[in-house]
Order: sequence, then C-alpha cells, then structure tokens
Amino acid sequence: MQGTANPEIKAKILAYLETVEKAKSKEIAQAIGEKKADVDLGVKELALEDKVEYLYITTTFVALKGKVGKPN
Repeated sequence: MQGTANPEIKAKILAYLETVEKAKSKEIAQAIGEKKADVDLGVKELALEDKVEYLYITTTFVALKGKVGKPN
C-alpha cells in the first residue's frame, strides 16, 4: 500500500490546476517536478476530498472541481 500523499505535492497540484483548464497526471507531474506515481496518489486523495474531479474526454484529465463544464 502506498500510504498517504505528501501535502506539499497536493498543494502543488492544486496550484498548477489553477493555471490550466484541465491536465493529464503526466503533464501535472512534469509541470511541478514530481514523480507521476506521487502525483497520481495526490490527485486520488484530492478527488476523495472533493477538490478535483476526473474528466473522461477520450482520455482521462484532472481539473479543479467545477472548473470545467460538462460536455454537450
């Protein structure tokens, strides 16, 4: 089991997502300079905390909760 996400990584994820409409986990990891596995864990926890949401638009994106409208 992986344990819990680093709070600093979660803060970086939220800060990065403020600057974009949506992003893939790989893009977030590159942008904040962290390992993708650590970002994935942070995103998972942030989703459980209802701060981000997964968007399935041909592939999986992550966005701040409510920032992206539902597809038509």
